[in-house]
Amino acid sequence: MAYRFQVNHQTCINCGICMDLCPVRCLDMTRPSGEGELGLPEDLNSPIPGVYAARSWMMLTPVQVSQCIGCQVCAQECPTNAITIESSVKELTFAKSGPVSYLPPENGWQPLDAYTRAFAEEPGEQPWGEGHDWHVAERQATWQSWRTWLGERKEDLRAPCQAACPVGTNAGLYVSLVAQGRYDEAFRVASEPNPFPAICGRVCTAPCEDVCRRGEFDLPIAIRDLKRFATDHGNYKRKVIPPKQRYAERVAIVGAGPTGMSAAYYLARRGYNVTVFDAMPIAGGMMAIGIPDYRLPRVELNRDIDDIRELGVEIKLNTAIGLDVEFEELEREYNAVLLAVGAQRSQRLGVPGEDLHGVIPATNFLKDFNLNPETRLEGDVAVVGGGSTALDAARSALRAGARSVHILYRRTRVEMPAQAEEVRAAIAEGIQLHELVAPAQILSSEGRVKGVRCQRMVLSEPDEKGRRKPVPVLGSEFDIPIDIVLVAIGEAPDPSFLPEGTSVGVAPWGGLLINPQTLATGAPGVFAAGDVTYGPKTIINAAAHGRQAARSIHAYLRQLPLRYVTEFPEDELQTVSTLLPGETLTLDLRPTPREVMPLREGAASRDRSIEFAAGFTEEQARREGSRCLRCDLAYLCPSVHVISAENLVSAKA
Repeated sequence: MAYRFQVNHQTCINCGICMDLCPVRCLDMTRPSGEGELGLPEDLNSPIPGVYAARSWMMLTPVQVSQCIGCQVCAQECPTNAITIESSVKELTFAKSGPVSYLPPENGWQPLDAYTRAFAEEPGEQPWGEGHDWHVAERQATWQSWRTWLGERKEDLRAPCQAACPVGTNAGLYVSLVAQGRYDEAFRVASEPNPFPAICGRVCTAPCEDVCRRGEFDLPIAIRDLKRFATDHGNYKRKVIPPKQRYAERVAIVGAGPTGMSAAYYLARRGYNVTVFDAMPIAGGMMAIGIPDYRLPRVELNRDIDDIRELGVEIKLNTAIGLDVEFEELEREYNAVLLAVGAQRSQRLGVPGEDLHGVIPATNFLKDFNLNPETRLEGDVAVVGGGSTALDAARSALRAGARSVHILYRRTRVEMPAQAEEVRAAIAEGIQLHELVAPAQILSSEGRVKGVRCQRMVLSEPDEKGRRKPVPVLGSEFDIPIDIVLVAIGEAPDPSFLPEGTSVGVAPWGGLLINPQTLATGAPGVFAAGDVTYGPKTIINAAAHGRQAARSIHAYLRQLPLRYVTEFPEDELQTVSTLLPGETLTLDLRPTPREVMPLREGAASRDRSIEFAAGFTEEQARREGSRCLRCDLAYLCPSVHVISAENLVSAKA
C-alpha cells in the first residue's frame, strides 16, 4: 500500500507552497525536457480564469515524484484546498523529474527557475522566509498560511495516533523515546493525559493503531505494547501535583470504574474534595471484576488506582446506592453528584432455552472468577459473542477448569470486535473458534443444558456503513454437546438504583439522559458519564468522558460558562514534540515486520495468576519503536530523509 498525492487542476493556483513544505520532498513542479515527459496540452493552460485561461503558463501543477508519508502538511496548508492524499493505493507510478532546459519559444514557455524555485530544495525552506517561525500546528497569525482567503480553519493537526486517542496521548513521542532507550521519559509522556497508563498499556483497544500511517507501508506500530514496555521499564513515578487552589465544595461519584476514577482524578487535581462510592469490594469497576488477572495483573491495576488515592480521593467500597446509602442523601450532602455506574446488565440471546440452569451472563461469571479464586467450571463450555468480554470469559473458563471451550461468533474472525492479540492468545491456549455460527436453541436434559443447536451464517453485501450482516443458511443446523453457556453479546445499563420520582431521565434502552455538552441530567447538580450514558465502550473512552465530566462539574460549581473552562487543569503538564535547530529525521519506509508479543506456553494457559503475554524484550521494543514515521514531527516542517526500496535501487543504478 502507498499514499498518492492528488491535486484539483481547477482550483490549484500553482503557488508552490505544497512543494516547499513537503518534508520528504516528494513533490515537483518542474517538467523536464529531453529526458522525462512533457505535460499534456491542457496542462499548459493558465489557472487564471477569464481571457487569460488560453495563455500558456510558466508553471504546472505539482506532481508526485517519490514516496509520500501521508503527513497531510500539503493538504492542510494549500490555500485553495486543492490537495487530497489518497491512501491504500496498491499500485503507484511516480512522475519523472529532470533538469530544466529552455523549451522552444513558440510554446510560450520560459525556464521555471527564471521566475521562481519550482523544485524541492534540501533542506526544505521556510515558506514565509527565515524571519518567521512556522509549523502547521501552531499559527501565530492567519496571514502566515493565507487563512484570510477562506476564513480561519479549526483543523486538527496532531499526528493521527494522537488525534485518534480519546485522551490525546502523544504516542509518537513516547514511541520514539522507547526507540532511543529513554524509558523514564517515555513513561512520563504516556502518563500525562491518561490517569490509567499502566492499565492501558495492557488492555487498551488501541484506536491509535487503527490510524497509524506505518500501516500504509506494512503494519501499524505496536503502540499499546510499547506503552506497556515503558510502564514496565520506566522508573518514573507520577508526581502528585497539589492543586493551586482548594475548594470547599464536595463531589460524590457513584462508580469506581474508569469513568468515575478518571473524573475523580481530574476533580481532585482541580482542588475538590471527592468521594467515590462503589458496591464492589475492590476499586476499578469492570477493569477489576471484568478483566482477569492473567491479562491485567492486579499490581498494575492498583498502580493507577493508588496514584488517584494519593490525590486525596476517598473510595468507599461495598457501598451500594439504594441499599447502603440513599441517592437522595448524596444529593443533600454533596454539592455535585456524578453517576458513572457503567453498563453491566447482560443482553439476552433471544433463543429457546436461554433460561435453563447453566446459561450464565458472561459478566456474572467474570465477576465471580475475579473476586473468588475458588470459582470452578466443569464440562464443555460455549461462549456466545466476539468482543473482549467473550474472549475474557472463554479464556477464564479454561482456567476455571472447563474441559473444552468453544467460541460461537456469527461473523468471521476478521470482524470480531475483540483485539487480534486476544484472539491469537485464545487460539494458542486451545480454545476453539467457530466462525459464522450462531446459536438457534439451547438444548436441555432434565432442566440442565446439554448442548447448543447452532446455525451456520453467511455474510450479506456491505450496508451503507460497510458492515456485512450475517444471514442464516437454511438447513445448516448442527449440534455441539455443551454443559455451560456463557452469554457475551453485549451489556446495557441498569438504572434500577434510581429512586422513584427522580428527575434523572432514563432512555428506553436503559441509559441515562444527559445534556451532551455539559453531561448534566435533569436533576440539579447531578451529572452522568461513561457507559451508563452511551452504552458499552472502552476504558480509554471512559477516561476521556470522565475528564469531560470533571470539567463540566468544575464549571457548574464555579458558575462559569463551560467554554471558559479548559479541558485540563491549568497546571497539567503536556510535553510537546520538538526538534533541535537543524535537526533532521531519517525514515525507513522499506517493509519491516511488526514485532509480535511473546506469549507464555504450557501450564500458563491454565494459571489464572500468570500474565499470559510476556511483554517485549528491550531489543524488540527499540526495534519496534524505530519503525515509527514520527508524524508528530512532520508538522514542524523538518527535513526528512527517506529510505525506500525505490531510492535504493536508483542509488545502485
